[in-house]
Amino acid sequence: MLVLSRDGAWLIRLERLAQKGGWPFEARAALPAPGRTPPPERALAVLDRALAGKSLDKAVSALRGLYPGVAIVLSFGASEMDHDSVTAAVSCGADEVVGKSWADDRLAAKLAVLRDRSLFSQTRLSADGALKAERRAHRVHVKARGRWKELVLDAGGFALLWRLLEREGVPVSREELGDSLAAAAGREVEAGTVARRLSALKKALAAWPGDIEIARGGLYRIVSAPRRRR
Repeated sequence: MLVLSRDGAWLIRLERLAQKGGWPFEARAALPAPGRTPPPERALAVLDRALAGKSLDKAVSALRGLYPGVAIVLSFGASEMDHDSVTAAVSCGADEVVGKSWADDRLAAKLAVLRDRSLFSQTRLSADGALKAERRAHRVHVKARGRWKELVLDAGGFALLWRLLEREGVPVSREELGDSLAAAAGREVEAGTVARRLSALKKALAAWPGDIEIARGGLYRIVSAPRRRR
């Protein structure tokens, strides 16, 4: 959760709710500056209406440009939350509006729903920038000769790829991959199924210069091809 506000009490409150939910938390007293690479795991941004200033549209647009996949929430003080203000806030491109005066239970529930929704719309990109997976659409693309080409994967293949891309370069156990495959299939899978499905996934990714490597102890990892020096 990224919270953009100068309201100390509000920041403390949201940090406490984030801790209870087990969410990473970051607070900033100003809008992020363009030109810096944002953290890839950002899922929820809470923007204080007071910090956005008069150009609310521009503030939301700039935030959306830096973090395309996040849910953007505008927070209002009790005196600011009238019908016209809320209508204008939602129409400017924000996903939702919350009130600082809301009870903790109501606030936490709303933020959890928005965060989960944004996580489902995440896009994973390999380190070499040539393999892209879109979680909400369950679509995979490989870049070849400067153009994106879609690869057709079933739900199981996508689940394996997504889990590997989540931890690119880090070994993932066969058991963990089996859990992802079982969740996608809606049933338990046999011990040898993971290895067979990974072999099929590796073939499906043949156009990508990276690879799925097998390590000792039933571990697998996905790695991008090293970039060539110019």
